[in-house]
Amino acid sequence: MTRTTIAAIVGTLGICVSGCAGDVGSAEDARAGWVKTEAQLSSGSNGAQSAGAPASDVPVFRADPLSIDVDFDYSCASGGSINYKGSYKVSTAPGATGVDFDYAATFKGCDAGGVTIDGDVDYSAVVATSDAGSSVDYSYRGDLTWKGDVEGACVVEMDASVSTSAAGVSVSYKGSICGYDAAASLNVGA
Repeated sequence: MTRTTIAAIVGTLGICVSGCAGDVGSAEDARAGWVKTEAQLSSGSNGAQSAGAPASDVPVFRADPLSIDVDFDYSCASGGSINYKGSYKVSTAPGATGVDFDYAATFKGCDAGGVTIDGDVDYSAVVATSDAGSSVDYSYRGDLTWKGDVEGACVVEMDASVSTSAAGVSVSYKGSICGYDAAASLNVGA
């Protein structure tokens, strides 16, 4: 009985070593993995919005307001995919445009040039543009696994804000990425 129990534990540990990801090892790795993830997430999001727009409304800024449901598979450039499910809304007014989107993004072996990404991220944004400038407020919540140049599991609970005006650009982060402070990990050189 003891041999069977020990064999079962050793077998389980062997499976976990080859298939279970531990936490990302450093804030630098968290940043490197997130940069790769966000680039794929953004590219796929643009594709989801374009694919969701009726042909008569491409570019999407022609209808007001335009509200679209999305179920879109994005093929990552080096292999794998991201599925986007959710919706987006576009509204326009003289001198101003607003875009809101809310997606559940599922990464399936998405190769981001050295980092393979699996997992789920709830990804939303509110975009406002005007003659005076623009702002984007993002929200990211999810669980990811990275393999390759960056290894490990990463819980993302982060908000980001970007604004532009004649005075310049402002970027801020709140929350955490892989257990590390998002502002400290992502505001490199700030």
